[in-house]
Amino acid sequence: MKKVTIDQILFRKLTARDRARRRADWLRWRRSKRIGQATPQASILLDGKRYRSHGYKGTPLPSVFCLDENPEETLRAIQEINDKVIAGSMEAKADAAAGRRRRPKTRTYFDFKTVESMGASAALILASIYQTGKSITGRRLRTYDEHRWKPGVVWLLRQLGFHELLEMQPYSRQHRYTGDFAIQPFLSGQRADGEELGKLQEALTLLLPDELREKLLTAEPYGGMLEAILNSYSWAYPEGHKWGYDVLANWWLTGAVDKQTNTVVVCAYDRGVSIPFSLPLWEHWGMLQSYAQKILRRLKLSSSLEHSTNDGVALRLAMKIAKTATQLPQHGKGLHTMVEVAERARYGRLRILSRYGEYVWETGKRPRSFNHQYPLLGTLVEWHLEL
Repeated sequence: MKKVTIDQILFRKLTARDRARRRADWLRWRRSKRIGQATPQASILLDGKRYRSHGYKGTPLPSVFCLDENPEETLRAIQEINDKVIAGSMEAKADAAAGRRRRPKTRTYFDFKTVESMGASAALILASIYQTGKSITGRRLRTYDEHRWKPGVVWLLRQLGFHELLEMQPYSRQHRYTGDFAIQPFLSGQRADGEELGKLQEALTLLLPDELREKLLTAEPYGGMLEAILNSYSWAYPEGHKWGYDVLANWWLTGAVDKQTNTVVVCAYDRGVSIPFSLPLWEHWGMLQSYAQKILRRLKLSSSLEHSTNDGVALRLAMKIAKTATQLPQHGKGLHTMVEVAERARYGRLRILSRYGEYVWETGKRPRSFNHQYPLLGTLVEWHLEL
């Protein structure tokens, strides 16, 4: 008779318990269905296998998931996704360290089926959230009802690199995207890598007609991307800051081209402490304090500049600084380099979102800054270039 080890006995117990739990969930769902109170079934992809679950409830996401066309709803959704993914990942890590295996506290998921279109910047921020979750748990997160997502959304996420962050089903050419919007796989790291940035700029150039390629090189988004990375490296993740989770001190970059309008979008993002938070720590802050007080008095604002309600004003002040406090020789003219990228295009727009604030520089218009209802963790820099 074959000997059964203790590990085999424990494995059989866990398997039997899991099977009993699944059957109990199914019976509960069937009873609820009989009286018209059942939650919809969800298809979960986990470890390459698809499961049907009756106990999960989807939280619908905005149909237009875009910081340009639908900023407030998108910021709210991003905040909710970030909080749930990071908290769930930290809980899963703690359970794994303690040898516990238990059901999640909340059996809800974010329903991507409701998303009709998604912007490049919003997708990049999602990538940063899921990559941080993956770095905490050491594994990709599961997907729900992916086979029912819109083809354009699936294509954008796959091209950006989400198949490395989430459990996604094999790509089907039957649902291949045939639109004019092309996005590049995201780049991520902690230090500035000029070679990687050069490759991204070259890839964007090759998506444009021959007569416009030189114009993109003239706008030189490379300089703006490098500046965003250097700011992230210098200021976003200060030593000794308490994050409340296992922070991934990276920056994220991507670029996209609308081949119909020949418009280029370049996005840079970090999950750091935000510009309004770090501004008082900058070397040149002392000479700007009196200017800041004048602005606050003119706007009749009673709270200090460090208060989150003044984040838009803080971003405008940051753009006044010709050089930031870093001593890196390649750092150039600081945040103003980002404006110069937009200035060199036929039409250019620079957007900087950090915490509650947003700053916008646009060709032919006065720079403006304002606050949003919902915060963005870290800092997003986005260039919109028409060549």
